[in-house]
Amino acid sequence: MKRICFIFFLIFSASLYAERDTRWVEIGEGTYEQGFLFPYKIKLSVPYGVKNIDEIKQGLFPVKIELDWLLIQYSKEDVGKLFYRQFKDKFKDKEESFRLSQHIINMFLNKLPSVQKHDHWTFIYYPDEGMRLFIDGKKIYHLVGAELNRALLQSWLSNNPVLTSKLFSRILKIK
Repeated sequence: MKRICFIFFLIFSASLYAERDTRWVEIGEGTYEQGFLFPYKIKLSVPYGVKNIDEIKQGLFPVKIELDWLLIQYSKEDVGKLFYRQFKDKFKDKEESFRLSQHIINMFLNKLPSVQKHDHWTFIYYPDEGMRLFIDGKKIYHLVGAELNRALLQSWLSNNPVLTSKLFSRILKIK
């Protein structure tokens, strides 16, 4: 029993240390758009040394995504609808998976607050741990599930070619 507790402690402390000690490098920023709506600016950061765009898009590396809201005021329901559409758009071919994930998506959407202009949200994604949402430095939600995390990442990183090239501009300049 002591060995199990010790092993659990080592794993838990290693993940906390890795999260706290990550040296993030900003690789690009752009404005997210959905139709005629430009809800937020998005800034993408990856750990120092990561340079493979395809592997970043697939969610194989940690990613930090910062959102700076541009809308003057957006209600809780509208924020929920925005993120719901982001999930739904990336599950187009997988309607069955979307229905199975509906409960987890709804729990996530219920945690999202209303926003004001220049509210700052930070999503930190680790492949083994999922994605965490921080608002003003306070952890709001921990999204688990590989398919859900991948769908949310894809909604940002593969939304349209212009945004994708802006988000990866620093890496594209190197290549």
